[in-house]
Amino acid sequence: MRKCAFTEGEYYHVYSHVIGDMALFSTDRDYKRFLTTLFVANGKRDIAHLDRFYDRNLVSDIRDGRVDIGKPLVDIIGFCFMPNHFHLILREKKDGNISLFMHKLLVSYAKYFNLKYERRGHVFERTFDAKYLNGDNYLLRALAYAHLNPKDIKGWKRREHKYPWSSLQDYISENRWGKLLKTDFLLNYFDFDKKEVGRFIETARNDDYLLLDDRN
Repeated sequence: MRKCAFTEGEYYHVYSHVIGDMALFSTDRDYKRFLTTLFVANGKRDIAHLDRFYDRNLVSDIRDGRVDIGKPLVDIIGFCFMPNHFHLILREKKDGNISLFMHKLLVSYAKYFNLKYERRGHVFERTFDAKYLNGDNYLLRALAYAHLNPKDIKGWKRREHKYPWSSLQDYISENRWGKLLKTDFLLNYFDFDKKEVGRFIETARNDDYLLLDDRN
């Protein structure tokens, strides 16, 4: 049974690791495919022939209204993709939607991954893990933690704001994804001063944020 129950209107830090020592993302195409699937999975309608798409073109079409995926299942507040795992900050719009959204996301990417790398079986260690963000402080800390994850990749420490597979740059500069990424909570908290957002993320660098797994 999942330790974290999802409640409408609440925020959650959702994350998952690949099995063993495999790389979840080995190429830019893998990252682009997961990014595309992230946004496509957040709609009540299915997109036919998704396997034909893997880059940002489909995301741009969805963002700009040229492709209709239906009403969003969740609010995507932030994300960060790492070589062997990923982090998402989500808001539950309706009870059960986060679980549905994550099922669509993980199943779709696992099918792509197994086909591309000619393997069978599970791709992720478990379905996914989640931590309830009880209040603004926890939500802010989770956003900072997720966005600073690239510091552990060689060459990206102190350059996390330029990491392409994170939503940090969408907070401190232009939001690439428009309405697909809900940035209002964090920006409103800092009176829409993007420089203050950047300073907050930087001051959180040494914050002690614990995942569920860290306490087991």
